[in-house]
Amino acid sequence: MDEARIAHAASSKAAGGRGRSVLLACEMIEDEVLLALDRTGIDATLAWIPAGLHEQPAKLRAYLQDLIDRLDEARPAGQNAVLPSVRPGLGPAQPRTEQVVVPPVTHALMALGYCGNGLQGLVSKSLSLVFPRVDDCISLFLNHGCTREEICRDAHAFYFTKGWLCHDNPMLISYDTWKQRFGEDKARKLRKASMAAYQRITLIDTGAYVVEESMPHTEALAADLDLEHTVVDGSISLIEKLFAGPWDSEIVVLPPGETIQIWHLFEPST
Repeated sequence: MDEARIAHAASSKAAGGRGRSVLLACEMIEDEVLLALDRTGIDATLAWIPAGLHEQPAKLRAYLQDLIDRLDEARPAGQNAVLPSVRPGLGPAQPRTEQVVVPPVTHALMALGYCGNGLQGLVSKSLSLVFPRVDDCISLFLNHGCTREEICRDAHAFYFTKGWLCHDNPMLISYDTWKQRFGEDKARKLRKASMAAYQRITLIDTGAYVVEESMPHTEALAADLDLEHTVVDGSISLIEKLFAGPWDSEIVVLPPGETIQIWHLFEPST
């Protein structure tokens, strides 16, 4: 093992003293996760999940299950677990991959949405699995303290945050690929056709970044696609609740041995 590539992080008690936790967070929401950590004051071990996996639910599921299995294997003996963690950024995950050392924990807090069934089937032998009751990170940021069913989401808006501009984004990657293969004119036509169902580009102000610095990028994209540009207020309250509690109906908490199923997304916890 390359000791120079192992980053140590302290563990702590999260969510009102419910036990030691590890945080598994999508790098796409780096700004929001870091702000939530600062606001809640918890100091838990953090492993970043590659953003590209949210477009490949089966691979995301396998990646997360591997992390959980590593934690399960180490815990009975009271040993540290070693997990892969990417340095948030652009490009392939492998060159950005480091390792984090995780002391024995009782809870795995997953800061990501259900992501096209990416959480479906996950199970831990010894840990409680905890995650927000949201379809994806768009719903995560549009939750201002309501239930999943009450989230106001525009079906005709293509949403962005700074994170979706600074990390691998399938829409932007597809355009770059088309431009290399077909040239800029055809690439623009293909992108416009792929966005035919949308009426606007919407930037979510989560409070975790300076919106004015990202607006020129999303405004230019909207102009190129002949779409309206809007900005809506977002929130990281659900991430804060995941980290520090209270774990109410919008935070799913599964005991060891219980498998994550799709109905956990639709049936509030009690």
